[in-house]
Amino acid sequence: MTQPNLSREFSDVGSDFKSEGATTHREHALTLDQILEKPPAEIAHADDDIKAVLTWRTWVTVALAMLGTFAQVYVVVAAASVLGFIIRDLGHADIAAWTVVSPIIGRLSDLLDRKYLVVGPATLAMVGALISSRATEMSTLIGGGVLIGAVLATSSIIGAIPAEILPMKYRTLSSGLNFAAGGLAGVVGGLSAGAMIRTKADGWRDIFYFQAALHGATALGFLFIYRPAPRVYPKLTKKQLFWAIDPIGCILLISGATLLLLALNWGGATYPWSSPHVLAPMIVGIAGLVGFGLYEWLGRSDGILAHVLFRRNRNFILSVIAFSTEGFLFFSAVNTYTPMIVLNLGFEDNSWDISIRQLSYGITSLVAVGPIAWYAGRFKDIKTPLLATFTLFLIPCIGYAFIAPTSNGNKMQYAWNVLAGAGQAGPLTLLVAAVQFASPHAYLATATGLAFSGRAIGGSFGSAVVAAIVNNKMKSYPEKVGNAAIAAGLPSTSVPALLASLASGTAFTEIPGINDEITTAAVTASRYAYANAYKFAYITIIPFVILSMVCVLALKSVETQFTEHVDSAVEDTKQGTHDAVVKGEA
Repeated sequence: MTQPNLSREFSDVGSDFKSEGATTHREHALTLDQILEKPPAEIAHADDDIKAVLTWRTWVTVALAMLGTFAQVYVVVAAASVLGFIIRDLGHADIAAWTVVSPIIGRLSDLLDRKYLVVGPATLAMVGALISSRATEMSTLIGGGVLIGAVLATSSIIGAIPAEILPMKYRTLSSGLNFAAGGLAGVVGGLSAGAMIRTKADGWRDIFYFQAALHGATALGFLFIYRPAPRVYPKLTKKQLFWAIDPIGCILLISGATLLLLALNWGGATYPWSSPHVLAPMIVGIAGLVGFGLYEWLGRSDGILAHVLFRRNRNFILSVIAFSTEGFLFFSAVNTYTPMIVLNLGFEDNSWDISIRQLSYGITSLVAVGPIAWYAGRFKDIKTPLLATFTLFLIPCIGYAFIAPTSNGNKMQYAWNVLAGAGQAGPLTLLVAAVQFASPHAYLATATGLAFSGRAIGGSFGSAVVAAIVNNKMKSYPEKVGNAAIAAGLPSTSVPALLASLASGTAFTEIPGINDEITTAAVTASRYAYANAYKFAYITIIPFVILSMVCVLALKSVETQFTEHVDSAVEDTKQGTHDAVVKGEA
């Protein structure tokens, strides 16, 4: 297949586009090839110093993006928190995990109109939620879930829209608002889902009704309110559009990432790590991702992993690495093992109390995002708050490495929650902004999607690595607990029943020979065994926090990019025409 010269095509935008309220400067328009060779400091916009005009339409569109983020996170949190009740009501089934291909959808939106790539999936998700709400069997629920999953692929677009319709000086604010919406959804999702389940046996259906309302409101809002600036790109033939989407890169990325994530999810849980069911998809998946990297490096310069993202400066690759590492930290340390520490070390004994306790993390992160975004915008500095927040996250990781099932450990866990909440607010607010600062507008959603995909892969990898460490340390659990119970007087024949009761959380009253002294000895041994395993998990996590800090230290300053320029205004102004001029040539 002959590759169309898209760089040349994009250089002729001045002659192919005219619209009311927009201006073009063909004589100063940069081709993609020119952008590849010019560092950001040499690229300016004609409106960098012209104060942007923002009216209700811009801010309502930003609010709609926040609603879209809220809906996406609520989908993941609420349904997952009540899955056991759904299974009890409809029956058990193996539910497939879906891989979000955010960069591909982002690339489409960079080439076409973002509006309908948001409205369409949100509408499908609304229909899927309604189908799931009326499900009478698991297969119907899964079918509705497939449609709901379509909206998760638009995270790159939802993240890019506020960034491009607000002045660049507000980029940290836009990413902060998106994070706040997601954090709020995490808190509301868990609590509301639990409340709905407690009201009636099939209360989980109300969760899907609420989801339908969220997706419907998102779709209608973007349909009638969002008016993106017309694209100044030339009209592409179907062949050129197909090639511009990067079909070969898409196939390699989707197949490689899907197989790798499947292997990481299966390994050590569904199948042993040495099983062909794990090794085969893992090897093929890694090969696919390596092939994707080689193809994007040697095969073409303007694909999903466009060379412009790397040649302008080092910030893009450093930010993606740090963001992927943050995914490793969050999905392993915060999302998975913090609640398990609270439960298995005896700090709380039921899911509702654990959820309430986790509010010390969730609320702190929501509160912290405001000062972080304000500081970054006020002082045009993202490096200092990133280093500060990663340091805050490092402290609880070290603390958890010494955690013990004691009253003091119980109190300190609250402190670790607060510090972790403040620590996570920085990366999720500022690393997204760093990625977007490093990306030309033509690749804004693509770059945002790559960052989110990197975080998802990092999270799956982190969860698998930490789970393997914990499971290995827990191999001695039966022996430690059994020996402690026998030493306290439990007959050895009753040890299996004791272990089964500890695993299920049921009462010990039916265990032959049990008494209060034996119970205390067994429970204490169990808690210390878990504490020992979790210590090694957090010891493993600490180097990755340090790796993120090293990446942040190497970031170049973005001070000059906090300007009034708007990439794609929704207002009737002369901003947002996608024009770039070279300093000294205008």
